[in-house]
Amino acid sequence: MPDRAACGEFRGAVRVGPLGGADDRRLLLVVGSEAWGEQWVCAQLAAHHRDDVLWLASSSTCFDHVTTTRQVFRLLGREFRAVVVNVHQGLHPDAFAAAVGTLRGGGDCVVLAPPMADWDAFVDPDKARFAAYPRAASGTHNRFLLRLRSLWHDDHAVSIVEESDDDTETVRLRVAPDDCRELALTDEQSRVVGQVLRVASGHARRPLVLLADRGRGKSTVLGVAAAQLLQRGECLVTVVASSHAAAAVLFRHAIGADSADPRAVGEHRVGEGRLCFRLPQDIAEAKGGAPGIVLVDEAAAIPMVLLRRLLRYANRVVFATTVHGYEGSGRGFVLRFARVLDEAMPQWRETRLTDPVRWRSGDALERLLNRSLMLDVDLDDIGPPAAFDVGPLSLDRLSADELLLRRVFGLLVNAHYQTRPSDLRQLLDNPDVSLWVARAGTDLLGVVLLDAEGDIDADMAARILSGERRPRGHLLPQSLAVHAGIDAILRQRVLRVQRIAVHPDARRRGVGRALLEAVSAWAGTAGFDHLGCAFAADVGLLGFWRQCGFAVARVGLRVDPASGSHSLFMLRGLSAAGRVVAQQAAGGFQHGLPWSLGMALRDLDSRLAVSLLRGRDNADIVLDGADREILTRLVAGTRQLLTADQLLWRALVLMATTDQSDDALAPGIAWLLQGQDVQTVCQRFDIEGRAPLEQALRASLSVLTRG
Repeated sequence: MPDRAACGEFRGAVRVGPLGGADDRRLLLVVGSEAWGEQWVCAQLAAHHRDDVLWLASSSTCFDHVTTTRQVFRLLGREFRAVVVNVHQGLHPDAFAAAVGTLRGGGDCVVLAPPMADWDAFVDPDKARFAAYPRAASGTHNRFLLRLRSLWHDDHAVSIVEESDDDTETVRLRVAPDDCRELALTDEQSRVVGQVLRVASGHARRPLVLLADRGRGKSTVLGVAAAQLLQRGECLVTVVASSHAAAAVLFRHAIGADSADPRAVGEHRVGEGRLCFRLPQDIAEAKGGAPGIVLVDEAAAIPMVLLRRLLRYANRVVFATTVHGYEGSGRGFVLRFARVLDEAMPQWRETRLTDPVRWRSGDALERLLNRSLMLDVDLDDIGPPAAFDVGPLSLDRLSADELLLRRVFGLLVNAHYQTRPSDLRQLLDNPDVSLWVARAGTDLLGVVLLDAEGDIDADMAARILSGERRPRGHLLPQSLAVHAGIDAILRQRVLRVQRIAVHPDARRRGVGRALLEAVSAWAGTAGFDHLGCAFAADVGLLGFWRQCGFAVARVGLRVDPASGSHSLFMLRGLSAAGRVVAQQAAGGFQHGLPWSLGMALRDLDSRLAVSLLRGRDNADIVLDGADREILTRLVAGTRQLLTADQLLWRALVLMATTDQSDDALAPGIAWLLQGQDVQTVCQRFDIEGRAPLEQALRASLSVLTRG
């Protein structure tokens, strides 16, 4: 049979890739019509129980137990002897990676897909997730699939069966051998279990950081360690993860194989001890300290601000995270969190799991999946940056240059804890996305990922404002119109900064600001009314965006479960009409901010509240001579503070414009502007009681009594 790569085209043939051994996994492409592909696979699987197979699809005509893209993440930690992914119904990159991660060595991952020659025109239903109004999935690009076709066509981990070929029996679907063995830890896993146990019994404030790629049994190790801790009398083991489903594998190994359902993740009595689950935002706000050991699973999926708070809560803690995986960016976490640990608990230790537990080391399918979905990208080493150039980067060029694509995606992964394979698809296929880069010679210093929003027609804008519709996409215009009353922005053109990333070795050299200035200049000439951004509220980031000419237009009322923070929405007006709207938005936000802090934003980080108040002009707040006399008495202690609470409210707003630090002003803001109780304020700011709190507030107020 002729070699298909030599033929240079995609047409009917069967190709069997050479395999390294019986335990190797394989990608089996079954290409043709959906009905034929399903029938071919079902015939091959006829002798096997349905529970042996993970069938990823929304429906099937011949397999009665399918798993949807949402359901597949609940199966993490499970093992299957074969996996089937129906691309005809959509290729969700994150779900695909998760499904392959459940496949045992020796089994096939079957991909049902149209003929490869048709992938140029195939409209993947998955792309409807990011096709913003008024686009449909058919209006997006196909660079992602075409890149997969190029990578898969010649890879020895891939075998292909096509409907148009008469000899479709040449390839047999391989099901991994049945494995009924009870759980047996590898030597490496046993070593790490011992290290976890020593965290509970050794010196306090010496965290352990466990790093592993996908499929190394990280959650199993934590679960087994939790079981042994409880068996030997540890009174409390607390598990922290981003969701109940994320902790299901750990709990299954900690309390028994019958507890695989995420609904079993909660609180359990084990002898005299307790195993309990906590969301990161709950444990970070808990009063007092953790009496036992805290096990944090998939720490890279938890915002850094919550991990910092957790370090103040727990003296004995283990952080485990995936370095390369569909769950999010673990590599960026390692770099950033190491600095946090060096400051808070410098005697922390690191350990690793390197050996896969479901497939053999060097598995060809794992290598192919990592390359296909950029699960293994890391930062390039760069030289000392000097002069650099900033400009747009064509996404056609990017998709054709694999090395450049890896560099760009590596920066994005490093900069954001939630970067996933789906972000790679959006980067390549979303027609509303554009990319700008900063380069010094061949070194890539920074990237800005942009999304065009707004310019919504009058009819849809009216339906949005009436609450009748919330069309897909247009995050910034819809949020500001619906929740902040900035109706005009729906009709204007907004260029939103999705991500901005600068190489760690090039930071604090003006790279990020130069990127935004170049984008702003171009966007203004291209007819955009605004450059905008939305991000998890952080004092440091707020300062950066303000320095770049952006003003706060809105703060989200609820804490985002993904980030553990409120969201900040900022605008920089570009056109004359855009500047008018941006100024109105910023002015309206600042005017109402003091009232919002006492209502919907009572739980906002008080240091951030101070930073936000610093942007207020305060023309509506005036202190006369009588007010200053009362303040003098309050500062001297001859009048009780709460007998002048209305005056204190105005004084606190004014104090944010003084040169006092955020840390000095935050306790008073939390107590009297945000209405938090004294106990909570003292606990959050390490103040020993009401008297020291009042003393600190009087010291701050004294600034307003001078002159």
